[in-house]
Amino acid sequence: MKKHLVYIVLFVCVLSNAQNKVSVDFSTQKFIGDQSELSREKYFSMHGSYTDFALESESNYLFNKLGIEFGRTFGAAKPFRNKKSIEPTINNAKAFAKKNASHYVNSPLFKDYKTRDLIITDHPREAFQLNVDYEKVAAYNAEYIKNAYPVMPKYYEVINEPFVHTMDFVKSWDKSNMVITEMSKLYNEVGKKIHEEVPAIMVGGYCSAWPEVDMKDFDHWNTRMKKFMDIAGANMDFFSTHIYDGRNVTGNFTYRSGSNSEAILDLIEAYSYKKWGVVKPHLISEYGYTAKGMQGKPYSAASDGICLVSYNKILMSLLDKSDRLLKAVPFITGKATWFYNDTRNADGNPYPWVMLRKTKSGLYKYTHLKKFYELWKGVEGNRIDIASNNPDIQVHAFAKTNKVYVALNNIDTKEQKVALDFLNNSKNQIKNITLKRLYLTETNIPKLVFFTNQINISEIILKEGETVILEIDVDKVEFKKTIKEQNFYTKSYLQKIEANNELSFEIEDVKLASSGRTALKMGLGRKHELSKQPIITINGNKINVPNNWAGYDQKPRDAFFGVINIPFDYKYLKEGNNSVKITFPDGGGHVSSVILNVENYN
Repeated sequence: MKKHLVYIVLFVCVLSNAQNKVSVDFSTQKFIGDQSELSREKYFSMHGSYTDFALESESNYLFNKLGIEFGRTFGAAKPFRNKKSIEPTINNAKAFAKKNASHYVNSPLFKDYKTRDLIITDHPREAFQLNVDYEKVAAYNAEYIKNAYPVMPKYYEVINEPFVHTMDFVKSWDKSNMVITEMSKLYNEVGKKIHEEVPAIMVGGYCSAWPEVDMKDFDHWNTRMKKFMDIAGANMDFFSTHIYDGRNVTGNFTYRSGSNSEAILDLIEAYSYKKWGVVKPHLISEYGYTAKGMQGKPYSAASDGICLVSYNKILMSLLDKSDRLLKAVPFITGKATWFYNDTRNADGNPYPWVMLRKTKSGLYKYTHLKKFYELWKGVEGNRIDIASNNPDIQVHAFAKTNKVYVALNNIDTKEQKVALDFLNNSKNQIKNITLKRLYLTETNIPKLVFFTNQINISEIILKEGETVILEIDVDKVEFKKTIKEQNFYTKSYLQKIEANNELSFEIEDVKLASSGRTALKMGLGRKHELSKQPIITINGNKINVPNNWAGYDQKPRDAFFGVINIPFDYKYLKEGNNSVKITFPDGGGHVSSVILNVENYN
């Protein structure tokens, strides 16, 4: 059979030759923490808001038919929007707020699409200045937010990507750490004031553009996110991060999707637990793909394709964090009409991340980015039990009364053959399957194809970066069992690795059932040539460490930084306190985090 014909094979009777296996059980409802139902507001928004007048003509298709939610807008207080040398006043805040409140109400989208589930933020140049009274700035911001919004947003990011703009405020790099400290102090004052004056909105940050936390032996972590958490974290309701494949603002080209982004977010969780005994939630206010030189270039369908692959890789990972994630916004905008007059865009080309681009005729045409929402259209319901034996095959499944949705994504750099195992009579419940496949051609052009009226799908071949959703018709979904996933943390984090030196991690208050699944999530940062397979014991029981993780080998990076997920036998765990010992044969690098993931069956 020719290679291109392989991809149209929809079912195979024999499973024994398949290396990868995905098991799904329609009868078992899954909870992550206390959450089971898929929140479309949380996961399927766009980078825009109901204040966007330009989207009126497309509103029915985008918001009613595709089910797109609103995500984020640069519409916060802007205390330094005019004269940067003048400290903002309460009277100015009230006047500016009144003007904007009227503007929002008059938006043609306001009546039908207004929402609280929105992030507001400001550009650094409009939100921050050195050598001002931060308490006065905080008072201005609070007064503005109290009066500007006919519908109070849920989330307030004080500044967008502040720390990569430190040089906007000083003349030499040696002063950039001072600016980071001062910015963090502003966040702290704003957090305190917002909690006092506007308790209906959550406030957080710092909105990291470039979370290269392991750079220079974790100096980047210590001088940025850790510093921010130490100075302002007590008054933050969430910690926000931008996750991009490619190169965002600064740094080297890298793929954050997969193990690297998991290690970044796990490190934030681990330090939050160490510092406060709780894991404060994440807000991923932008994610996707970016690279140097994309802006101002002619529209590229291939660029859309690369972005779509990154959106789905990162989404599939973030779906695993529903209990500690407030919202995740793919960086997909509407028309971005402002960009046609931008100084970076002399030829009047569309913004690279728009759903609607202006053609030479002046009319707007949809880009391929709408395929992200077309693929996920209608996916909803309660989470059900699904498991993959390969971290490169990302999986999620949801069910409602007469539908089951099974999502598979190949995060690997090569195609993967996946066997589907429907457990506990699930296969006999299948009446019909619509198979949705989003993949790239050899020239990176995205294709979204639907195969309808399928019954027996027992094996699927996934192209590199391909996402597949099986929309399965059933008579009725009835849950007979539940499985609850919970993460347990340790107060030890960012431990330096020395050859043959045992690292100890004590995990307290573990809750168990009579049966379940479990894995250790080890965050690891060290040079590529050093071992990634230490000797690990759980309560004295040695476990096997796989030489595989989600995503690529990270070789283009200066060093490996990622999470290695290590499944082990549930019987090794104890109710209450558990002890993890890790020993490497060579020195160098750090174990950044150790998190115990437990799935208890009931």
